[in-house]
Amino acid sequence: MGYLMQAAKAAAAAVAATLAGWRLFESLYVWADHAADTEVDSGQSEWFAGTTQYLVANATGWVFLPVAVWGLLRLIRVRGNHLAIIISAFVWVAFTAPHLVGSHPSPATVVAWVAVQTAATAAASVAQSAVTPANKAMR
Repeated sequence: MGYLMQAAKAAAAAVAATLAGWRLFESLYVWADHAADTEVDSGQSEWFAGTTQYLVANATGWVFLPVAVWGLLRLIRVRGNHLAIIISAFVWVAFTAPHLVGSHPSPATVVAWVAVQTAATAAASVAQSAVTPANKAMR
């Protein structure tokens, strides 16, 4: 598989995983907000209301993207992309998710951060391919 085709496949997987991860994160935050409101309404302290739900929402949101990228890359038969998954997870946790989740970003902001996520994932995929051409034999 050529570098351009591998970059296109990695980019497609990154776009799908990023948008799905963003929507999942948003829906989990809504769930955590409702759980916190329910706990407060039932007479529990406001200090730690919804803490467990927020921790679950954050853990699920952070873990979802690397697993989704890995699964999508396997589904479209791109193997040996450990670097792409690691870089994608780092960019998701450090840059993309904080700008998209918990705020109401404009469409331009969404496109910009999805583009950053996609470029990082595709570049890492191609870089690993270029550095380790021996993994073609493992496919």
